[in-house]
Amino acid sequence: MSSARKRRGQNSQTAKPHADKENNLPKGPVETFDPRRRAKPRSWLSRCMNIAKYILFALFLPPFLNYTALLREQEIMQPEGDFVDIGEGQKMFINCKGRGAPSVLMDAGTGMTSDVWEIIQLELAKSTRVCVYDRAGLGYSDVPPPGVESRSQPHTIERMADNLHQVLQQKKEIKKPLILVGAEIGALVTRFYAQMHDVDILGLVQIEPLVENLFLVDGGVWVQYWYHQLLMSLQALQFSAAIGFTRFALIVGMVDQPIAGELTSSSVQIRQKYLLCQPRHLSAAVDEHYFINSSFSQISTLWTMKSFLKNISVTVINGNYYDEQLPPELNRAWAKAQQHLISNVHPGCKHIVVNGADRHMLYKSPSSVVNPVLRLVRQWKHSNREAKRQ
Repeated sequence: MSSARKRRGQNSQTAKPHADKENNLPKGPVETFDPRRRAKPRSWLSRCMNIAKYILFALFLPPFLNYTALLREQEIMQPEGDFVDIGEGQKMFINCKGRGAPSVLMDAGTGMTSDVWEIIQLELAKSTRVCVYDRAGLGYSDVPPPGVESRSQPHTIERMADNLHQVLQQKKEIKKPLILVGAEIGALVTRFYAQMHDVDILGLVQIEPLVENLFLVDGGVWVQYWYHQLLMSLQALQFSAAIGFTRFALIVGMVDQPIAGELTSSSVQIRQKYLLCQPRHLSAAVDEHYFINSSFSQISTLWTMKSFLKNISVTVINGNYYDEQLPPELNRAWAKAQQHLISNVHPGCKHIVVNGADRHMLYKSPSSVVNPVLRLVRQWKHSNREAKRQ
């Protein structure tokens, strides 16, 4: 018993120091070292870095993918035709079909490519030789290389007409005389060319042509629309193509292609989607619109310097309105400019109004263009046969 008490006494004595230590511990919650707290700034920084990676990925991946896709698609989408070097390495695209004379050459609307003439060219080629081409920078034609000096801007009608002349000089198989068919700015180019090289011209067919007094009609309503809406929308489309957004927008159906119709071939529709993603093509389309005032000035100056030959047949083709999607005041002003062309610039010209049509008649109602051109072709062939008999 006594030994057991002694042991208990010893145990209690030995436990006392531990008890004292427990009594000395601070009361309340005890803070412990947590190594994760020091890692918090590093975790926040890594999150920021990850977000920055995703942002850079989203910014640079679409343009890169669009660029690589354009390189791959360029040869696949190329239409049938030839390339003519007009000097300094600048090559112009031209596509000719059919045989014989007179030759028909067609120039597309503002910022558009030769694709718009697909149906008309195939139909006319059954009767004579028909050529379409792309103006500088549009479609598959080059812009002038850097450093090439010129007296005019690359995207004004004076330079366009000069480029066309050089193409025709190279293409000897295009027989004279010429019937020039133009739409919008293409009509201005053909007018300018016909005045400069009138000996080679049999006739002009002008489809919804741009007229030099358009910006003066009805208080300049077209000036506001042209520079503050049309031009700005094209610049936005060019930027969208450059950052690769247009390709995505086409995939999900947010953007419509410019040439659409039941008669338009699938190859043209696919190629137009490619061109909507091509910043170089859209840059030329922007410039044609931007320099339109210079083009108007050039045709007005030439008109005062040189008279238009009376023996050149002129046909003007209009729809009931320029574009049914535009506000009425713009269509009215366009009609007044057309009346100025018919009454003052080319009095006595043949004027054709296509009911229910607008500027899209080239690929929605092609017969309205085919028939007047065919009439000129047949008249020339008939008169040429009669002359040979005599």
